[in-house]
Amino acid sequence: MKFFNPIISHRALPVVAIGLLLAGFIFAPTLSAQQGGTPRPTGSTIQPNGSTSRQALRGANASTYGLRHNPIRNTNRAGIIGELGGSTNTEKAVAKALLWFTRTQKEDGRWSEKQSDVAHTGLAILCYFSYGIKPDGESENAKALAKGLAWLIKQVPEDGNMRDGGRMYGQAIGTLALGEAAGITHREDYFQPLERAVKFLCKAQNPRSGGWRYQPHPSLQHAGDLSVTGWVIMALRSAEMAGVQVPQKNLKSARAYLNTVATGAHKGLYGYTQATPKLSMTSVGMYCQQLFGSKPGEARQIDSAKFLALHLPVERQKNYYYWYYGCLSMFLHGGDGGVGEAHWKQWNAKMVPLFLKKQQSNGTWKAEGRRANREGTTITTAWATLSLTVYYRYLPITHGYTRLNTGPQGQSIIPNPNGQ
Repeated sequence: MKFFNPIISHRALPVVAIGLLLAGFIFAPTLSAQQGGTPRPTGSTIQPNGSTSRQALRGANASTYGLRHNPIRNTNRAGIIGELGGSTNTEKAVAKALLWFTRTQKEDGRWSEKQSDVAHTGLAILCYFSYGIKPDGESENAKALAKGLAWLIKQVPEDGNMRDGGRMYGQAIGTLALGEAAGITHREDYFQPLERAVKFLCKAQNPRSGGWRYQPHPSLQHAGDLSVTGWVIMALRSAEMAGVQVPQKNLKSARAYLNTVATGAHKGLYGYTQATPKLSMTSVGMYCQQLFGSKPGEARQIDSAKFLALHLPVERQKNYYYWYYGCLSMFLHGGDGGVGEAHWKQWNAKMVPLFLKKQQSNGTWKAEGRRANREGTTITTAWATLSLTVYYRYLPITHGYTRLNTGPQGQSIIPNPNGQ
């Protein structure tokens, strides 16, 4: 899927993103069962397999790598969005984008434009989840999300290989979207395809280098690249925090792979397949380290942030992929103050007006630059949407939003039952 090739000198989610998404992720375990699926039962011990094991893995109130989803994602944020870093204008921009996604969804539930319908659909799903929409809601957006998920789970065969575009990007992004869905809803019909997809990803890893590339190992002899590997790390971390048991050997090897494409005094700069610094790859590497538990005060992370701060978002870059991953990593680096606060504020101050200026009247962002023909409108709009929802997707990595008082005596936060 060439439209993700990031070899440019100025990149990736999941959602995460997915974002994760993307998408780094531990999900609030208090959500009720969703219609159309069986919720996971509560368990207190980790078993070798099964739903009790998954509940125990995700039941702890802190992840193994420091990220948690922000509970205010599912609330009325109007009174606090400014403090989070957004504005009423960013909220309106996201709402317009989601409406466009809903109106352009195919009848069977997918989104389709370029090479991989799984990747397109997975990114759209991550956008809905990122904004706090859930598939059991009554809004048109919620119904579109449910329809998209219904299509996505049908794309996962028994062997877990959902590479409709033939490359690993679709597999990783689709898995990340399923990880979000399973972790948020606890539905069995999302867990089963997620587990199959995770198993395929683990088998596809190069056992020597720890990386992933376009094709699964050993169909091609390769060490991997940071672009694909970044998406896979997001997907595996999402699945793990949803309660799926991901082999630690795969995660340890993936983290070791990051060092093979890292350079600089503290290994905080990253390249695509070699240790030659690239802007987009440094944002990916920085985010992956955050998913593995690196804190803002670590020298490696400080070096990454300084490098990105030298290349803040400007129109001439024309690189939404870089802006997306830079947004995730810089927010987690300094979104709640501390050593990285200045860098995050600098990034956000450049990113927001740029995105608001570039949004089209129909809610989309136009693909541009060297990646335009490979990404198209759907992918580009997903990058921008996921960036503008970063404020309430995650609790920053150190200790969360201690500035915000969301209790009874503080700012009033009213749940939105329709997921709008």
